[in-house]
Amino acid sequence: MSLNNCKWGEFLLGDEKYFSIHRGESSYIKNMISGDIPYISTTKENNGVLTYVDVANRKGNLISLAYDGSIGACFYQSKPFFASEKIVTIDTVQYPLNKNLAFFLIQILKIEAEMYSYGGRKWTVEKQLKNTKIKLPVDSNNEPDYKYMESYIENLNSSVKGIPDYFLQDGYEKSCWYLDNIDQNKFEYQYAGCQYSKKLKLSDRKWKLFSLEQDLNAKVYNGKSYNSSDLVEAIDESYVLYITRTDENNGIAKYVQALDYVGLEKANAITIGDTTSTIFYQNHKFITGPHIIIVRADWLSVYTAEFIISLLNKEKYRYPVFGRAFTKDLIKQTKLYLPIDDNEQPDFQFMEDYIKSLPFSAKL
Repeated sequence: MSLNNCKWGEFLLGDEKYFSIHRGESSYIKNMISGDIPYISTTKENNGVLTYVDVANRKGNLISLAYDGSIGACFYQSKPFFASEKIVTIDTVQYPLNKNLAFFLIQILKIEAEMYSYGGRKWTVEKQLKNTKIKLPVDSNNEPDYKYMESYIENLNSSVKGIPDYFLQDGYEKSCWYLDNIDQNKFEYQYAGCQYSKKLKLSDRKWKLFSLEQDLNAKVYNGKSYNSSDLVEAIDESYVLYITRTDENNGIAKYVQALDYVGLEKANAITIGDTTSTIFYQNHKFITGPHIIIVRADWLSVYTAEFIISLLNKEKYRYPVFGRAFTKDLIKQTKLYLPIDDNEQPDFQFMEDYIKSLPFSAKL
């Protein structure tokens, strides 16, 4: 099947004959109860899931679309979920939405979103989004040819059956990248291996609450702030990382000249952007931009750090981006459930072994 051989027509997103669009709901997520219902936010990662709560405000089998924040972050939600206030949900009216049809529409929507996501403009619901015209394949009556769209996705030469779960769970875009770029056998052999062959279960352990500073003796402090404009990018292999609040590239904004900076940080630390709750492990010397908190401890390694970071990320819903900041004092007081040993102390060896048992640990 070729998209070049079909006839296309324009349709208004706000036309209720074809689409049902509803805005999400405002909620103070810090007051919500944890559960197993996906909370869909404006994040462009993890299929839009920020955390999990105990209540849903939307049925499954819908498209979620961010019209603010990460504009155009668009995903298919198969199960009931909670749509946050900067999300709209989209359903088809004349033909039942399904996974394949949703995947086709998602790509069309992402194309339309580009003029907003790169132009610094909001894709407002009433003024812009509902007045957006999208092009779709049409049948002989010039109506959307939903069956064609569905069949097109179904008959793509590449099959998602070969895509590992750890790519599928991060959404359609990453899955497409995998199909286009990866030799699966080579990838699995070189990168996706684990260091520890025994499979460990978190459910086999007893857990207990520990605060980062008082109980785990972590040192939590503000990094020395540097402005990007004052730094010179590295031109060779001698460099220092410049860590900012970005949620991409492990927090690395640029690689800068290896000078004798005041506040130069050694490797083996966790960095946290306080207004963005962006959390990463740093394995190279670095300096920081504004609003970066650093966490260090004697028990810290790349493995225990990844374990702790996964738990800290579960706390992010309490600190929405540029809302309530994840400040140094709040980080110090944060309590995490950790697996314990026979003495009811944090079992850091188990945490390390557990991370080593996961895919990709061979390359950590």
